[in-house]
Amino acid sequence: MNTIDAVKDKQVWNSDDVIRTYASVADLQKPEEAILNALRDRLPNARMLDLGIGGGRTTVHFEPLAYEYHGTDYAERMVEACLRRFPSAGPRTRFFVLDATDMRGVPDHYYDFVLFSFNGIDCVAPHDREKVFCEVQRVCKPGGHFAFSSHNLLYVPRMYRLKWYRRWREFLYQFYRIAMLLYYNGLPGQYANKKFAVLRDGVEHFSLSIFYIQPEYQVWQLQRMGFRNVRVFSYKTGEEVDHSRLNTLSADAWVYYLCEI
Repeated sequence: MNTIDAVKDKQVWNSDDVIRTYASVADLQKPEEAILNALRDRLPNARMLDLGIGGGRTTVHFEPLAYEYHGTDYAERMVEACLRRFPSAGPRTRFFVLDATDMRGVPDHYYDFVLFSFNGIDCVAPHDREKVFCEVQRVCKPGGHFAFSSHNLLYVPRMYRLKWYRRWREFLYQFYRIAMLLYYNGLPGQYANKKFAVLRDGVEHFSLSIFYIQPEYQVWQLQRMGFRNVRVFSYKTGEEVDHSRLNTLSADAWVYYLCEI
């Protein structure tokens, strides 16, 4: 059974190779662009908390627009990488270490917008996942917004499929990857009736366990916890998906959620 080990995972995120990779990217994903555009008019007056910023990919786009921007990560060296990447950030911008499961020290109802992008929440142990949601509700103002992405359990069967690559090394690597998927996770059919699961999907050479959840169940969980007007965005197209079509999102490796507090 796969389990998420936060202490071990932090060592991976603090490694030189991972930091170098994350500090070199700057493009938003399509659903992130859609969410930015949906909130663009609010950002100039908004205090924003960017959780799990990694090397500052989302900082590039959101920091210039927000009235106040706080970029955070639980991996200390990721925060250090952001400080190096944005040395001229003004007084309204801060970077600091913060654990999303326990944001003690952050005032109640301080932020207007909280973002937890690129599936950062999926590195949180399942029993701590609701802690993140509760902390977001505490630090975000009533009427504020929360956006995050999460791996899609409906996508799992596609992970086991062979794809055609012109380069033979890339094509042959797939056989190794499928073998490792079978070794760590078993056959994909066993996840068909599950609401969520923890899988080793190949991230950082299969060194990390990642949380996957069915979009329909994620929406139900958010609504049960009191989040309002939950909107869902396709990773592949960036388009908003009606709740009646959530069980058709088998082609999306992960899904974005935008909701109100």
